[in-house]
Amino acid sequence: PRLRAERRRLQGALLALASHFAQVQFRLRQVARAAPAEQRRLLRELEEFAFRACPAPRAPSEQEKQEQIEVQKEKQRELILQLKTQLDDLETFAYQEGSYDSLPQSVVMERQRMIINELIKKLDMDLSEDVATLSPEELRQRVDAAIAQIVNPARVKEQLVEQLKTQIRDLEMFINFIQDEVGSSGKTEDGHCECAGRKDGGGSYKPNTRPSGNRVNPEDARRMRETGLHLMRRMLAVLQIFAVSQFGCATGQIPRTLWQKDQANKDYSPLIKKLELSVERVRQLAMKHQQEDHVISSSDLQDIPLGGRDELTLAVRKELTIALRDLMAHGLYASSQGMSLVLAPIACLIPAFTSSPQAMHPWELFVKYYNTKNGQAFVESPARKLSQSFALPVTGGVAITPKQSLLTAIHTVLTEHDPFKRSADSELKALVCMALNEQRLVSWVNLICKSGALVQSHYQPWSYMANTGFESALNVLSRLSNLKFNLPVDLAVRQLKNIKDAF
Repeated sequence: PRLRAERRRLQGALLALASHFAQVQFRLRQVARAAPAEQRRLLRELEEFAFRACPAPRAPSEQEKQEQIEVQKEKQRELILQLKTQLDDLETFAYQEGSYDSLPQSVVMERQRMIINELIKKLDMDLSEDVATLSPEELRQRVDAAIAQIVNPARVKEQLVEQLKTQIRDLEMFINFIQDEVGSSGKTEDGHCECAGRKDGGGSYKPNTRPSGNRVNPEDARRMRETGLHLMRRMLAVLQIFAVSQFGCATGQIPRTLWQKDQANKDYSPLIKKLELSVERVRQLAMKHQQEDHVISSSDLQDIPLGGRDELTLAVRKELTIALRDLMAHGLYASSQGMSLVLAPIACLIPAFTSSPQAMHPWELFVKYYNTKNGQAFVESPARKLSQSFALPVTGGVAITPKQSLLTAIHTVLTEHDPFKRSADSELKALVCMALNEQRLVSWVNLICKSGALVQSHYQPWSYMANTGFESALNVLSRLSNLKFNLPVDLAVRQLKNIKDAF
């Protein structure tokens, strides 16, 4: 710096001396060209100027210095930008020619910048300050804090889930223990066991009447069962409160994320259109048969092979039943085996350890309704057995309700088809034929639709049944309510029954 300052001073002095000498030359030229009267005055002024000291160089002001610095910085920036551009062009050209293996630095930096921006958005980092002003340690601390906000809650929930699973396993083991104790107590008779006695000298046996130590008194077993159930209810209540407070879910609430997203917008309008076409075809055929007084009865169909040749029967079994089955199967699923009483308080955690729900046949829905309403006990009651044997009304003149008729119809289909291992489609076709014969198709389907427990447990939220309550389909099916049918119900098992009777 000192040498540069001396150099600047010498340059200033040399410039001042050159300027002074130039002025002396200029004045001498004026004296040589002036008139004789003026030469004396000019020579005197030249003498005064020649013996005058050279003016010192003027120091630049602060403003001028700042302007010079800014101009120099601007030139440096332009030079840096120009060099970077030339370097990028050279790297790009070399990469395109194949003589440079790695990507150009500009492309790499652009991709890294995109990744960093996405990470900043995902981590919700506060980088309002300039990154250049922060030290590497400060940047590392901010990144760790942002990651901790995402990772720590997930770890806490994972630990809570593990704790809940452990408690559930303990509860299941406790329930199994209670069931084993109650089962063993049911086998006791009088609290004593009659064991082989010891043979005495007289040749007789003395029975050993010592009470068995591993038998449980029925009263003790009942108290144990009540105590166990009470403890289990309290534990489930605690689990439910814990799950609601930690995970924000209630009993039986299954998150929508459990269902596949691509099924959430499944369109059911083609299924309704298919049902309308099949109902219209059956209605036209039924009206045609009624006009011709040619409604086929089951006695006329003794010689018809499996599947039937009658056009109306085929339309009902092959078209109407299939269309109704497809529409009822929209969004229908089988309940997961893991959805038990123990798992109900934390139903929102089910996706963590259960698989996706499996499809379910609509006939199984009718069977579940039959089992839920205790249909077998209703149909097989002594009064109804006698009424079937002697063809006497069991209701005392009161009309049979749709529920009673549906339970009886399902029981009939199960009794006739299950022994021959018929498919669910065959059993549903038999039920639809029976419903048309009794003019109860709409009322029977409506019973299933109005069964809230079945709909809530077996239909997905996006299903046609859950969204509309099956109302439009019931309106379509009502077009067949005023028509009389006499369709065969046992087409799927008739030949098998004939073979069985033959042997």
